Amino acid sequence: MQLTEDVAQRVTEAISRPSWKSADPTLFAMLLQKNADQNRKVVRWGIAAAVLSYICYGAFDWFLFPDLADRLILTRLTLGLTFLVLVELVARRGFAVTTLHYVAALAIVAGAIGWLLSALGTTHQEALSHFIIFGTVFILGANLFFNFRLWLSALSSATVTVAFASATLFVLQADFATRLVLATYFANCLVLSLYLSWRLSMERYHTFLHALQAQIQEQVAIENGQKLIEIADTDPLTGLKNRRAITREFAELCKEWAKDNDEIGVILMDVDYFKRFNDRLGHQAGDDCLIELARAFDETAASNHAIAGRYGGEEFVVLCKVAGHDHLREVTHQFCRAVEDLKISHPDRDDKLDIVTISAGASLTRAEQSIELRILLQEADRALYASKFSGRATFTIYDAQAIDQKRASQNLSELLKHAVSEGLVSVVYQPICDATSGQVLGHESLMRLRDFDGSVISPSVFIPVAEQTGGIEELGLWLIDRACGDMVEHGLGAVVSANVSVVQLKAPNFPLHIAEILGRHGMAPHKLALEVTEGSDISLEAQAARSIEQLRALGVQIWLDDFGTGFAGLAWLRRFKFDVVKIDRSFLHDCQTVRGLSLLQDMVRLLRNLGHTVLVEGVETKEQQNLLQHMGIQSIQGFLTGRPVPIEEIKQARRELVA
Repeated sequence: MQLTEDVAQRVTEAISRPSWKSADPTLFAMLLQKNADQNRKVVRWGIAAAVLSYICYGAFDWFLFPDLADRLILTRLTLGLTFLVLVELVARRGFAVTTLHYVAALAIVAGAIGWLLSALGTTHQEALSHFIIFGTVFILGANLFFNFRLWLSALSSATVTVAFASATLFVLQADFATRLVLATYFANCLVLSLYLSWRLSMERYHTFLHALQAQIQEQVAIENGQKLIEIADTDPLTGLKNRRAITREFAELCKEWAKDNDEIGVILMDVDYFKRFNDRLGHQAGDDCLIELARAFDETAASNHAIAGRYGGEEFVVLCKVAGHDHLREVTHQFCRAVEDLKISHPDRDDKLDIVTISAGASLTRAEQSIELRILLQEADRALYASKFSGRATFTIYDAQAIDQKRASQNLSELLKHAVSEGLVSVVYQPICDATSGQVLGHESLMRLRDFDGSVISPSVFIPVAEQTGGIEELGLWLIDRACGDMVEHGLGAVVSANVSVVQLKAPNFPLHIAEILGRHGMAPHKLALEVTEGSDISLEAQAARSIEQLRALGVQIWLDDFGTGFAGLAWLRRFKFDVVKIDRSFLHDCQTVRGLSLLQDMVRLLRNLGHTVLVEGVETKEQQNLLQHMGIQSIQGFLTGRPVPIEEIKQARRELVA
């Protein structure tokens, strides 16, 4: 049933309308249509039962009117069977319920008057004066049994009433008092049964209205829910799927991946020299450019049965099912070519091209690795950066042994050497909040890096290179120094945290450097937390383990980051006492399944039993926050409570709050 806005408005008006006013014809027609099958059955079985009863009443004719018994019984048989066949014929031919009602009403009237006309000639008038009340059966049947429209009930029952009342008053041979009482009785039966018929009809109508209203409200709720889901899963500028939706789509692809031979490809695309495009032409032109690119990506994705989304800024991501590396290469090439075919003018490039292009990196699931979007994106990100160092406007398929990626790493290591002195590295802060009150408890400091042309380099790309080349030592100390300085000057809550790697912990005198930074800024050690990522077994690294113990002795908090994603988590929990254990975001996002929810609950229970404070990352929705509150989680972190922002934005937000 199509519930349009017009129907919804009609329902609202009909419910508030006084009961004595006529029903809305459109809604009443919908009621008849809704109950058409049921009414069809009522008429067919009702007529069958009525005919059987009508014929059986012939036994009374045999005893009461022996002089006309043959004629009366023949009348009953003829009329009863004729209309029974006629009703069945109309029903089986698929005529409208209204037509079936007409035939049934005619059967009632014909059966009543046919018997009456035959019975009036009997010589047993006294017996007839008693048995003539048999006519009320037809009146009640017309009004109460078949769910006729009120006017049809009234017409058929009134016809029967007039016939029996007239026969009683003017033909029946009985005293006047008897005839008057019988005629009055027929009239009373008519009025009472018509009233009951009207009441039942109104009850059915209003019940239908309220059911319709409930259905409309449910439909509106479902549509609103779908709109909210669509809004939550859609990038507002381009209309493509956002990061949240891409994560869910990847999970669906993984389910299919187990059933077929195709692999899952992840393509990461970045607009070349987009910052220069924005600076030269303005942000509106930049938005228009992204919208055009999104349309091209969406069309290309549709032709390849792929899924395109905006991953953030000028970065786009594609999920696709491919037969292998060659297929992934062809699909990636199509996306690059689709952008070039748009021929969007770019007025400020270092190369000879004068149009907008993209650099792309792609990665493919492999049998020897786990199927995680995070890992595939990191690989695609590294391949993307290799494309940039190869001159842009090209694409690279991830290969750990590829020469171009080695060259990219070499170029990046050179960039990292000058990152601090050239001002290419910066820090942003993401709030850590109380799960119940939402109060900001502290902030996590995160490093950001830009290329010489202003384009952003993902941490998943430059951090591994910095660790391999040793550049992470200088960058890491710079980050901690900035975080402590901002903490003292601007106040970032009870604690500010910074990520440290095993490479940093193994560096000579790392705890002494931390002590020097804290002393120089005059900051209490317990206000600094160092987050160790569960990536390798530091318990096997003597110097790293010694550094952790020395930092704890200094008073610095030691946190375990991304718990559950590495292989050494339980060993670490036995070896070290962490002030906070951060559960990786993937476990929260898997809570949509019963198994995922059970796993998260078990992890929280384990950590509590070991005496650790639990922080859950990746909180993006109010539903996730409510779930964690119900589980008794102390603190949370994620886009719901705040995105990573520079210290200037935190200061501005505070000024606006005070104002």
